[in-house]
Amino acid sequence: MPQKNAESVHILEGDAILYRREGTPCWQVRFKVYGRWLRASTKQKQLDKAKKSAVQIVTKAWHRQEDGLPVVSKRFKAVANLAIQRMDEYRQVNRGKETYKTYVQAINRYLIPFFGNYNVDRINAALMHEFAKWRIVEMNKIPSASVINNHNSALNRVFDEAVERGFMAKIMIPPLRNDGIKTQKRPTITIEEYTHLHRGLRDWVEDGRKGNESHLRNVLRDYILILAHTGIRAGTEAMNLKWRDVYFFTKNKVEYLGMKVNGKTGERHVTIRHAAIRYLDRLRQLNPEWAQLSFESFIKKKIDAYVFRVDGKNRSGKIIHKDMTTAFGRMFTRYLERRGLLLDKVTGKPRSLYSLRHMYAVFALTYNRMSIYTLAEHMGTSVPMIERHYGQIILQDKASEIAGDKEYFIEKAKREEQARLRKEKEKAASLKADDLN
Repeated sequence: MPQKNAESVHILEGDAILYRREGTPCWQVRFKVYGRWLRASTKQKQLDKAKKSAVQIVTKAWHRQEDGLPVVSKRFKAVANLAIQRMDEYRQVNRGKETYKTYVQAINRYLIPFFGNYNVDRINAALMHEFAKWRIVEMNKIPSASVINNHNSALNRVFDEAVERGFMAKIMIPPLRNDGIKTQKRPTITIEEYTHLHRGLRDWVEDGRKGNESHLRNVLRDYILILAHTGIRAGTEAMNLKWRDVYFFTKNKVEYLGMKVNGKTGERHVTIRHAAIRYLDRLRQLNPEWAQLSFESFIKKKIDAYVFRVDGKNRSGKIIHKDMTTAFGRMFTRYLERRGLLLDKVTGKPRSLYSLRHMYAVFALTYNRMSIYTLAEHMGTSVPMIERHYGQIILQDKASEIAGDKEYFIEKAKREEQARLRKEKEKAASLKADDLN
């Protein structure tokens, strides 16, 4: 309990204390709700008036406590910044999700600009509706369902923070709707197109100017091929991968190469296709310090260095490991244009590095490499998500089960036709015999 002030008065049977701070003419009141000490100004200089004001303040707070309502509220901006601080702290100790970065961006770009000056406990369904209209104008388009999901998740982080700190009651959280545009069919790459893409990479690398451009093309070539052979997400998962996360393991006396990735859905382990091992080895050899080692010896060293990031300098001249997600995305777009592969012929949409992940899933299902359950686990997604995006492929794969045995029905039709012709001949022969008689 806070220590008594030299000039203090107990009220409400000692459950609240009136006091005056040095240099302040107005009386303050200190009281306890939800197990915490709070204080408020009575805005009164005379003690008698201060007592009456204090009784009103304290009893009102206790009534709100009995009704499960917050006693103190904060503006949305203040609570949002606390939520951002908590997410940053979680990420620093590897307890947070990579999607926290997306939530923070949404909070700073959309939520604080609109809700910032509202008290967090005053945000209701009507205000959420106004926000939805404002967001369309701000984005100059109707956002996708995926974008709105991210915004809703970010809002929930702020509301959870407010509830935990007593700034709002859980029952006061408004319903969050999602009226965004549903995700349409994603652009993919056929096996013929991938062959065309793959065959052009060597010439493309050799055509690059010597120096930094040549180095970037070398890294991007193997980045493309590894994405295509593993199905991991371009960006967060790939760019956070370090050589220490790549390892050998043995199963049923067969040696495999695996890697630990961390991204949108948290940490998971991925088995690398045997054909992709040489692409990782080629990346290793780009570093002269590692080129003299065998791939197996290098992997066992567990080197704490990024696989796909490129060393560079920031504005202050400090050496940094640059996340190449945006730069590689632009380079890949230019390469697809060069090969005449930028637009998907089915959807008409431009392809991106993410299309390689989509291609991996399509190939895995088309050529029966794995079940949808194994594929969902491997790609860090859910079975319903696989079924939603690739259900048509799964149905085509089950076509024989749905349609039945084609040869059986052809033979059955032949037998029925032969039986029909026999009956017609027998009937014709019978009529002819009757005529002769």
